Amino acid sequence: MTLQKNLSKMMNAIRAGRKQSITDFSEELGISRSSMQGLLKGNANPRMDTVEHIANRLQVDPLSLLVCPYSEPELECALLLLQCLEAFSQLPEDKKLEAAALFHSLIKLMKTEP
Repeated sequence: MTLQKNLSKMMNAIRAGRKQSITDFSEELGISRSSMQGLLKGNANPRMDTVEHIANRLQVDPLSLLVCPYSEPELECALLLLQCLEAFSQLPEDKKLEAAALFHSLIKLMKTEP
């Protein structure tokens, strides 16, 4: 897979995870909407300083935008999990314990027995 396609896949997953429109995402990253569309389609050939700019705005390592070992659904799932962990970390201590107990119950329900 090309670097452009990897960048496209990562940016699409991030945008989907944030549930942002192309316009909102492009504004957040400080990139024109038309340039963003090219990046999201995998048609653009951005300069390295553009990739670094995007990575800085997203607070990620630039390499992680170019090397993508996951499919889009896997990336969206990973981003959702990270958002949940971020929300979990913001809870007061008593709510963290309650959430952990509920999570444990969920895991036990999902466990399949032969």
